[in-house]
Amino acid sequence: MKKTKQILSVLLVFIMMLSFVGCSKPASNGGEGALFKAGTYTAKAKGLGGDVEVEMILTETTIESVKVLSHSETPGISDPAIEQIPANIVAAQGLKIDAVSGATVTSEAILAAVIDCLTQAGANIEELKTKGLKAVVLEDETIETDVVVVGSGIAGLSAAVSAAEEGAKVVLLEKMGSVGGASITCGGEILAGGSEMQAAQGIEDTAEGLKQYWLEVGKGKINEEIISFIADKSADTVKWLAERGVKFRNVTFSYYYPTQSVYRNHATETFSGADFILPLQEKAKSLGVEFRFETPAVSLINDKGTIKGVVAKNAGRTVTVNAKSTILATGGYANNKELVEQYMPNVKGYGSALGEALNGDGLIMAREVGAEIVANGGGIVAPMDLGATRYVDAGGIFLNVTPEGKRFANENEYWFKRAATLYHDLGFSNYFAITDSKLDNENLEKAVENGTAFKADTIEELAKFIGAKPEILKATVTRYNGFAATGKDEDFGKPAVGPVGNREDNLKELQLLNAVDQAPYYAIAFNTTGVTGTFGGPKIDMNAQVISTTGDVIPGLYAAGEVANGELFYEQYPCSGSSIQMSTRMGIQAGKAAAAAK
Repeated sequence: MKKTKQILSVLLVFIMMLSFVGCSKPASNGGEGALFKAGTYTAKAKGLGGDVEVEMILTETTIESVKVLSHSETPGISDPAIEQIPANIVAAQGLKIDAVSGATVTSEAILAAVIDCLTQAGANIEELKTKGLKAVVLEDETIETDVVVVGSGIAGLSAAVSAAEEGAKVVLLEKMGSVGGASITCGGEILAGGSEMQAAQGIEDTAEGLKQYWLEVGKGKINEEIISFIADKSADTVKWLAERGVKFRNVTFSYYYPTQSVYRNHATETFSGADFILPLQEKAKSLGVEFRFETPAVSLINDKGTIKGVVAKNAGRTVTVNAKSTILATGGYANNKELVEQYMPNVKGYGSALGEALNGDGLIMAREVGAEIVANGGGIVAPMDLGATRYVDAGGIFLNVTPEGKRFANENEYWFKRAATLYHDLGFSNYFAITDSKLDNENLEKAVENGTAFKADTIEELAKFIGAKPEILKATVTRYNGFAATGKDEDFGKPAVGPVGNREDNLKELQLLNAVDQAPYYAIAFNTTGVTGTFGGPKIDMNAQVISTTGDVIPGLYAAGEVANGELFYEQYPCSGSSIQMSTRMGIQAGKAAAAAK
């Protein structure tokens, strides 16, 4: 069998090589001194969102052009790589090219496809890897401005636009090569109550209703004054975004939460974070905001307790930005293990798929100048399927149990609520979805093969796979099957039938109380260690001014967004879109306050 696979692999490589040759249009086999077989070549390589297709035009001695023909990468994030990597390859006439920060996967995909094209053309790849752009030594720089914003997620862009609209001169520093931060990777929803969009759809809601929900989730541990302000202004925030180019489609339920009692999620045109970010970037540019990319801030300029700007780095040089007001909008700290362990100790994991920039830069800089850091130990942590089943969270069709084999929640409840219950109340970072052979899905068998789901002929045997006592899992399944028979969940109130889906276009009414009684039985592994957002950062007031450990305002320093959400969320994330709402509104507030101080 192993030899057969090896033969098939060799044949597959051979077929792929033939297909690559078929894609090219060589014009010449190359004479003496030729570096390439002249012609037009195309190739594909895997990017973050799918294949990236590249076209190269070569003479015998020159790389004439490199062009990305097609891709499915994230708009905004990938744009600099798609523009810069091909241009740099042509300029360098070689492959010693740095990836664009924040778009590493896209950069590497373009380079891989280019190498494929060059290989087809008979190039010496190793030789080309030694040729790069000539290093340019830049001198240190000092910039004078009214307001400096650090970070270009939705909080930073909202702050920059707001400050510029108030007449301030604004410089925005972004450590990565493109705008957006974690915001550009979101699902394109913003939470709001009492909006015109809701009224147009016949949805009865108020800002007060949103406020009470948010405070209820916060369990009395969050800042009621700021939450009330955000909720009261939530409809205006949606309107503010729309007036600045953001296009909305409708009000819907939160992602994977169709049982949401009141639809409050205002969805953008394509359900994409880019729908928020790119229009705000264009608005900022039109207002004269100066963007500096790949320029991470490293410290605040502290003049006897007053913050007067930031010191940043760019291409090996120091960039000093002197400003009357400084706004931190640097996002969270999911990629900083030390900070996660310090401020989110109950979350047994760190790292984020939302970008490599989330290292807690703003929190650290604020802490260094005496800011009070507030953190309640929670984070945005979603249940994630570890296998190949496509059940990232399939609503309530499963029976969910802890590693001890005990049921712990209504499986059709909001996933952030269930995750918080698991890691805060019970101390677990993973759970298992129990089902049986009535669920016909080929991906389930794939998960069994790769060890992220388990299969057994009896419940007792299945218990051994997940580490539970057989009698406990057996009792849990027996009780659950009883609820399925009567159609009434007496433990957690899950309905017998309910809506399942991640969006309205795939929403279905499905049986939720499903008996687990037909062998073989399956346990699908899920974890709650995938951090998509962090809670905790410098304490702020109503004007987004940063508060010191002595309780005083730190003059000249503001913060908005995920970097300053420590008093706005507790253990559980309220709902998809609440962070976008909070970040936008407090970004607007920070921008106005910072501009007024100019």
